[in-house]
Amino acid sequence: MLKEHLQIAESSRRRHFASMRIVRHARRQRGAFAVMTAALILVILGVCGFALSLSMIYNRKVELQTVADTIALAAAIELDGTDLGVDRAVAAAADAAAKHTSYGYNASLVTWTNAAIRFSSAPSGRDWLEAAAARGQAQTMFYVEVDTSQLGDEHGRVNTLLLAVLPSATASAQISSRAVAGRSLINVMPLAICAMSDTRGTQRGAELVEHGFRRGISYNLMRLNPNSASQAANFLVNPLAAPGSTGTSVTGQTNVIRPFICAGTLAMPQITSGTITVERDFPLGDVFSQMNSRFGSYSAPCTSTGAPADTNVKEYTYLKQPGNTTEITWLTDKPKGQSAESRTTDSKLLTLADLDQADIPPATTADLYGPLWIYARAAKYSGYSNGTAEPAAGYPVFAPADWSTLYTPGKPQLNGTYPSPAPYKAITQPPPAGVRSIADRRVLNVPLLRCPVAAGSPAPAEVLAIARFYMTVSATDKDLFGEFAGLARPESIGGKVELY
Repeated sequence: MLKEHLQIAESSRRRHFASMRIVRHARRQRGAFAVMTAALILVILGVCGFALSLSMIYNRKVELQTVADTIALAAAIELDGTDLGVDRAVAAAADAAAKHTSYGYNASLVTWTNAAIRFSSAPSGRDWLEAAAARGQAQTMFYVEVDTSQLGDEHGRVNTLLLAVLPSATASAQISSRAVAGRSLINVMPLAICAMSDTRGTQRGAELVEHGFRRGISYNLMRLNPNSASQAANFLVNPLAAPGSTGTSVTGQTNVIRPFICAGTLAMPQITSGTITVERDFPLGDVFSQMNSRFGSYSAPCTSTGAPADTNVKEYTYLKQPGNTTEITWLTDKPKGQSAESRTTDSKLLTLADLDQADIPPATTADLYGPLWIYARAAKYSGYSNGTAEPAAGYPVFAPADWSTLYTPGKPQLNGTYPSPAPYKAITQPPPAGVRSIADRRVLNVPLLRCPVAAGSPAPAEVLAIARFYMTVSATDKDLFGEFAGLARPESIGGKVELY
């Protein structure tokens, strides 16, 4: 019996010591967990701080990129190849910056400085110039760089206090963004013709003549040449070859040419600096249908979305039908043709209206001057200043009562009242239903080249100016009639601007 009691006591003692060991082990584990938890909390705080700080940095980067993009686009729109264009770009940048009334978590104001904007001739150019230097090379400056690192440090500073719990972390980060914007298209046709004179403005009596063209006179753009009386001179402009480059031939590549004919654009930022690539004999027969998208008549690839019609698609034909009455109701003498009559003299192919006064036959009749003043009136030379752009309000113009002195011999006469404000606005026809339209889409911006153009095709050619011709009627496979409406101001031909 005693032996059994001793065994029970020994077993109880062993269980007691075992339980004590378990308790001591549990206490040791609880201490280890406490140490591990403290360390883990520090790691969690660091990760959370890191994540929050990164989100703040990302948000500021996005905000500054938006600021840079908006300012760059606003400035690039103003660049037109002139010193004034650079000045307008700088002013537009400041104005766009001011419209970003706040950024950051404290709703801070954007403080602009002109040191943040520079200009170049190419989007990837290495020579970015400040405004003062760019003004001296404005004819090639069509790209803008905006760098927010040039603004005050407060614009890019992000406090990262939560990140500082990690080793080697700083209490703030400095962020900046950069944007480049520039013109990718210009509103100029891939059709070029010769300037009938290299001189920008000359005087014909009291009338202004620009590069040999008279405002208010209609021309067949396929029947002109200042250097030959036997062959017309017209050219296809390579729409993809940048000025100064040697482009390849695109003649016959209608899939390349037609989209640019539809839109009336060239894929380049400017066209009057350096030389452009041209090919002789504009292929009107292949693209006249695309020309006529301006009248709401569509052939592939033109659509009303990418090539809107004019808001007025009325054709001012000199005859409704052969032998019928004229559509040019404001002229007493019915025109004999859709343009002034084609003539030759001194090895030139021009029109009756462009002959020197002494060379016009005395028996000339009024109907040979063609339709007059559909879109534009003749301009007075008194308003012209050499080297100065045409005023925004235009040059002073003549009245129909002056026809007897402007177009003599012949002396066209007014039938009743001249439409006011002008026939193209007073006698109109809307485009077909559902067709998108834009005012003045019938105005073609056509490069005027210094001729003769160098031999070869393709060949380099110098652009003297951009002429504006109003399509009076739809084009055919042989004829393209346009009334001369003056020279395009640089700011009027700027096309699409985009970010690079």
